[in-house]
Amino acid sequence: TLSKGLKLDNDVSSTEQDVIITYDISNDCGLDAAAIMDENENTVMQGLIAAAETIATQILDASFSGVAHLNTDEHPVVIDRVLDMPANCAEGMTCLLVISTIPVMMEGDSGDQYQAVRKAIMNGMQTSFKDGSFLNAIPEDTVVCPGTVSSSTMSHLTLN
Repeated sequence: TLSKGLKLDNDVSSTEQDVIITYDISNDCGLDAAAIMDENENTVMQGLIAAAETIATQILDASFSGVAHLNTDEHPVVIDRVLDMPANCAEGMTCLLVISTIPVMMEGDSGDQYQAVRKAIMNGMQTSFKDGSFLNAIPEDTVVCPGTVSSSTMSHLTLN
């Protein structure tokens, strides 16, 4: 894990701890890893970042208020890499592995709770993938298929 010490305006020490998540997605538009990373005629990367921020914030607010939070203005969630995963991919689909970093700000002396925070985020993300809340957290205006105007562009993107 990476750790960076920071000082907040109210003179309370805060430490950044990175939580790295990986997940599989697929699409029926032929978007490969390069197209998503380059944001070439799509906004999938921004949609995935927004969903990760939303779900991580919900997890932290529910269980770790005053202990840990996201500061997305100064320490945004990032997608580090997207990899093409052609093996075992269904006909007509493009399968991808997403590797993302969620920077969590640990308050004061709460750094010893990082493992609990990390586990909660990992489990909460996994639950959100299974119950559909991660996909539902992707903004509706996310462009998945270039040139497609649809009331549900997310119908083209699935979590595997």
